[in-house]
Amino acid sequence: MTLKVGIIGANWSLKVHGTIWRRIEGVEVAAVCTAHQETAEKAAAEYGIPKAYWNHEEMAADPDIDIIDVGTRPAFRYPMVMAALRNGKHVYNSLPFAVNLAEAEAMRDAQLAAGVVGVVDAQFRWIPEAQKMKAMIDEGFIGRPLGFNVQLMQPLWAENGRCYSNCVWSGATDPYFWLADRNSGGSAWRNFASHAMLFVTHLLGPVEEATGILSTGVPEWHLPNGDVLHPQTHDLGTASLRLRNGAIGSLQAGWCVPDTEGWRVEVWGDRGRLVLTDNTFGNAPLAQLFAGDARPMALPERTCHRIEIPPEAYDLPGCIAPEPGPRALFAYDAMFVNMARAIREGKQGTPSFSEAAAVHRFVEAVELANTERRWVRMEEMG
Repeated sequence: MTLKVGIIGANWSLKVHGTIWRRIEGVEVAAVCTAHQETAEKAAAEYGIPKAYWNHEEMAADPDIDIIDVGTRPAFRYPMVMAALRNGKHVYNSLPFAVNLAEAEAMRDAQLAAGVVGVVDAQFRWIPEAQKMKAMIDEGFIGRPLGFNVQLMQPLWAENGRCYSNCVWSGATDPYFWLADRNSGGSAWRNFASHAMLFVTHLLGPVEEATGILSTGVPEWHLPNGDVLHPQTHDLGTASLRLRNGAIGSLQAGWCVPDTEGWRVEVWGDRGRLVLTDNTFGNAPLAQLFAGDARPMALPERTCHRIEIPPEAYDLPGCIAPEPGPRALFAYDAMFVNMARAIREGKQGTPSFSEAAAVHRFVEAVELANTERRWVRMEEMG
């Protein structure tokens, strides 16, 4: 059975997701939808896509479409996702998952009621080093989980008197001016805390309570084209949290850090410690995993060593790989293969809408904690 994908949006979702979907065996990119006829038809012609839509309801109702990949800004996505679910489509939704908790839980409930697969755009768990980290935790390497530190940052750039976030103007995609708009549903906290916590909860389980502080440290973005934006969204957030299993930890998420290391996840227990780093946001095969156990050592000696990932970890049945071994965007390959397999086998994909709704609860709990200056339990939210 060929699965046919309709993509909403002509930026990242079409340029990157469209490429990946075409690598997956038995999957066809069959339609693209943008807000205007001329842009939809242009995108379809440029990328060799059979159908162009400029109304998401019409694409959702197309009986030939099996999967809707929703890639526009958060504030626009809810009716698109719900229309797809009403029409029995499987849905791949971007992050942040929703603009508020009510919509996050409504999408989760609608997806479960429809009996379709819902997957969110959180690729980190599919990196081979991340899969190894999860396996080592499950096998007991760290023992009883005690704590964790997580950072997920994107760089702040300054050149020729201009200062701006890489997220809004990377050069690889069309500029994301809307990231400055408070009504967009996005922010450094919402975007990156969602990504980070979908990995942390995958490793260690759900959040019980949290507190945090959010800020906007860079009041103006002076862009390469001469535009000046005044961001109304948070560019940095830090949270302290306790998981249901008792482990405590911290999370920093932002897009205003010069020369950032990108993604760093440190997890430890009463038997060992693991550290995962990646400065490519999971998009290139440059992640590194380190492990150390609790053997007594004479200071400053340590047991920490790098865990080597064999090239065969990149073997992926169901994917037409552009080259063997480590490669760019492998995490997306693996995530899309998993989603296609889940559809064919009648299972749930991962990261799921249920996971995303739970993490969105945490994201908004920290926003509430920032406003009220207190700890917030997840059960208080909604």
